[in-house]
Amino acid sequence: MEVLTTRIPNDLLEAIREIERDERAERAEVVRRLLDKAVHEWKLAKALRMISEGRWTVRRAAKFAGLGYHEILERMSEQGIDSGPSVKDIREAFDRKHRHP
Repeated sequence: MEVLTTRIPNDLLEAIREIERDERAERAEVVRRLLDKAVHEWKLAKALRMISEGRWTVRRAAKFAGLGYHEILERMSEQGIDSGPSVKDIREAFDRKHRHP
């Protein structure tokens, strides 16, 4: 395990101390949990952004975020992110384009 040293503002230190007291946990454990949660949230936000920009597939984004396929679909729905046209939409567009008069 790597050691990380950083400077933090006093208000953030106080918040960490409050969590230590509330959860009866050591500072290192509290900071690890908070960092883990922040990294997970960052990965999810990036995955959702990449889907919405059409740069990643849903499966790739789910894998990156450490979620199952259905979990990422739920998050997309919560955020109002569309994964693109459905097969039905594509088929209808194809049929309209290739109709003969």
